[in-house]
Amino acid sequence: MRLVGCILVIMPFFVFGQEWTIAKSGSKPLDQYIQDFSEVDGSEIHAQDFLRFVERLDQKGEGKNTLKFCRTLFQKTRQEFLRSYTAYASFGETLSKGKYNCLTGTTLYAMLLERFNIQYTIIETNYHIFLLADTDDGRALFEATDPLHGFVTNADEIEKRIQQYKQNIIQPAAAGGNKKYYEYNVSLYQQVSLDRMSGLLHYNLSIEAYNQQDFQEAINHLDKALALYSSPRITEFSAILLLSVLESKLDESVKEGYLKRIQAIRKKQLPVMASRNQSN
Repeated sequence: MRLVGCILVIMPFFVFGQEWTIAKSGSKPLDQYIQDFSEVDGSEIHAQDFLRFVERLDQKGEGKNTLKFCRTLFQKTRQEFLRSYTAYASFGETLSKGKYNCLTGTTLYAMLLERFNIQYTIIETNYHIFLLADTDDGRALFEATDPLHGFVTNADEIEKRIQQYKQNIIQPAAAGGNKKYYEYNVSLYQQVSLDRMSGLLHYNLSIEAYNQQDFQEAINHLDKALALYSSPRITEFSAILLLSVLESKLDESVKEGYLKRIQAIRKKQLPVMASRNQSN
């Protein structure tokens, strides 16, 4: 069994305010987000280039229409940091090597929106992460994985894309070849905060390890993912990982240790999900 992480198209929308202030009230400093997200894969990021990039955006944003700034932010960020699509790229690889996927690209855009006091909503679906926002001149859409047509302002086109992503279908181009991919039983369309994105970054790395049959690393990232964000998708994956370990040909003592760890993780998180379901 093989799983798909967050590897399809993303749509970001940004809500731009009238003033170009340093950061939204109550948000973390930019360098704190960089540290939090880089710690997911243990990478050491030298963020000087990124911080200089933010300073240049400061100058471009001053006194400009918010929609124009959206377009500039989208284009300049892509040119500088979103250069090579990689299904399971880490956030560290995005900042340091230009490798990205829908999850790391959306995370990067959201960080920049925080920096410029721009309101936004991140939406999680089964196989996508995207951002919703409003500019002074209406809604805008950023698609992190679409270099040619990723900036959309037409209302009909935005709605069309949203409806497509709500279908939660794995696209053949994303699946790649004749490989068989697991399709989740849940159907997600829900908000997730930027602080919770660390959980989804761990989730992607857990799936990557699972696909490589590295169960120990998959369990390590699963534990951290569920500790940070109790998503139904992550909880369902924990059951798949449990079954895969159970049916594996691992040494019995190793298998028993892995099963105990997964069961302990699920025991901590399933009551949280049950409580959430009852409140919905």
